[in-house]
Amino acid sequence: MVSSLPAPDIQSLVSVALEQGTLSRRDHLSLSAAMLSNPLLSSRDRQYINQIFDSIRAGRVRLAD
Repeated sequence: MVSSLPAPDIQSLVSVALEQGTLSRRDHLSLSAAMLSNPLLSSRDRQYINQIFDSIRAGRVRLAD
C-alpha cells in the first residue's frame, strides 16, 4: 500500500509540479492514493490534488518516469 503524503507535502508537491510542468508517476500514485484512501484529507488538499489532475488532463503538466 502506498502511504499518503502529509498535508504540507501535498501543497508543495503540487506547486512544484505546476511550476515545472512535470509530475513523476510515483508522486501521481501517491496523490491518487491520498485522494482515494484518506478520509481525513482536508478539502483544501483535495482541491490541490484536483488542480494537478486537471492540469495533467489539460496537458499543462506531463507525467515523467
